[in-house]
Amino acid sequence: MQITISRMKTGRRFLNIFPLILFTSLLTFSQTSFAQTEIKGRIIYGNDDAPAAFVSVELAHDKGPKAMSDNAGNFHLNITEVQKKDSLIISSVGYRTIKMLVSAALKKSTFTLSEIVKTIEGVTVFNSHEVIGSMLETVGYYRSWNPKRGGEIGRTFKLPYKKFKIDKIRFKGSNTCDTCLVRLHMRSLEKNGEPGEEILADSISVFVHNLSLDSKVSEFDLTPYDLTFTEKEFFVGIELLNCGNGKKGSCAFNFAGTEKGEYIFKSTTDGPWRSTDDYTIYLKLFLRY
Repeated sequence: MQITISRMKTGRRFLNIFPLILFTSLLTFSQTSFAQTEIKGRIIYGNDDAPAAFVSVELAHDKGPKAMSDNAGNFHLNITEVQKKDSLIISSVGYRTIKMLVSAALKKSTFTLSEIVKTIEGVTVFNSHEVIGSMLETVGYYRSWNPKRGGEIGRTFKLPYKKFKIDKIRFKGSNTCDTCLVRLHMRSLEKNGEPGEEILADSISVFVHNLSLDSKVSEFDLTPYDLTFTEKEFFVGIELLNCGNGKKGSCAFNFAGTEKGEYIFKSTTDGPWRSTDDYTIYLKLFLRY
């Protein structure tokens, strides 16, 4: 009888401490999985050691954290323990993309961009000018965009030229935030018509300050990059990277449309592509061929 009582007490003691063991295990797992580490540093140009501003910083395989360097070239990116196994991508148009393991990036404080030197195999003269895309200026539609969710919105273009250059891409919208940072995307098209891989190797971004639908339009200026394209069909999209509104509360960014047609979008970075055949968004391409 004493042995039986002793066993029962031992079992009860184990049951009493089991919840504590389980809680401690879960807490340890949670801390290991969600503890954050900060990658930070300064990006400079290799030719003169000048600070590289507005350079894109992101992870290669994880679609979550992104950052842009400030005017002094400084950046910081918060990652989890799991993301330490990923690679860091630092990119800017006209410069070689930096790709390195996160573990190596954590040990560096300065990241140097090397300029891409182009070899000229033949000279193509682009004298003819054309403007394609939205022709009407009167707004007939607008799509409100949550600045905290990211995502991308745009439309497809078809061109008959073998080679062409795009000088500017103009878009129209309404921004109730103080400032929003938007990024340009140019993508090839999949067989099903959905946007696919990036045509632009690096990041081209522009700040859009507070404006209304009646204000002047915003644009990406591609002239300094002198890019030549050969795609006859492609997708032009705009990604909302970040919006700031100080202490004024919530704000929104609206993409405007002026003509009937289709636009393609995904509401979040990892969301599916969708299309709407109503009013397409205002996008105008200024090109040479």
